[in-house]
Amino acid sequence: MTESLKMTYYDVLDINRDASQPEIKKAFRRLAKKYHPDAHRDQDVRFAKKLKEIIAAYRVLSNERERARYDVLMQSSPAVEEEVRRNEVRTFQEYAEQILSDLLGADGQSALRVYDELRQNKDFNLADYLDVKDYLDCIFLLAEQMERVERFREAAELYEELYEREKDPPRERYFFEEVEARIKKLYSRKLPREARDAQEEIACYQRILGFGLDKSEKAFILKKIAEVHCREGEEDAARTIFAKALNLKPGLKGTATIREELGMEDV
Repeated sequence: MTESLKMTYYDVLDINRDASQPEIKKAFRRLAKKYHPDAHRDQDVRFAKKLKEIIAAYRVLSNERERARYDVLMQSSPAVEEEVRRNEVRTFQEYAEQILSDLLGADGQSALRVYDELRQNKDFNLADYLDVKDYLDCIFLLAEQMERVERFREAAELYEELYEREKDPPRERYFFEEVEARIKKLYSRKLPREARDAQEEIACYQRILGFGLDKSEKAFILKKIAEVHCREGEEDAARTIFAKALNLKPGLKGTATIREELGMEDV
């Protein structure tokens, strides 16, 4: 073992260099159970990192050919470090596939937990480890899971990425219409409630105006913007925008309060 590496794969699994395959498998199962984040919710990040190391060690040592090569490489520190680095890359591949598998298997909580852990590594980019179709499936399902746990801002970011990828022809549009509907919903109902100030809240509504809306939809969004301006005491801006909303939809519902506040009861 070199000084630059604190532990070998044998150390990670706590086994001897001459351990048999049954012994390697037994050690892996014991440690995987011990360090699985589900069993330690209060320390899930630390245990997920440890589990990642255990899986990487087991993947190499459980394969006789990989193990033999690793044993040889251990004699040379530069080679060992490069081998470990490449093993980590392959582990990222396995984790990416695990995330998608968990999502497709309706285990969104596990997938999101692994995804959050991997994002802490600056070298990890999910798109690097899945083909295009699998990647699009994965981020759509991740965004869906984020919505379930009320991480609306992050969900919107993933939906926005999908939208940008698919909006320009001749690309395949697997999720385009559904994603557009979900973005509209998030920016009209969820994200405005989390806005840090009036400007950010208005920006949410303005994002929706960038989509193709019918007159009723556009009038409703303009009314919401006018309500924010009104609440902030910006009556001139509120009155101008609200008038545009009424021009699009004279019979717009839910306007009694803003009409009264702006003195526009007869408009």
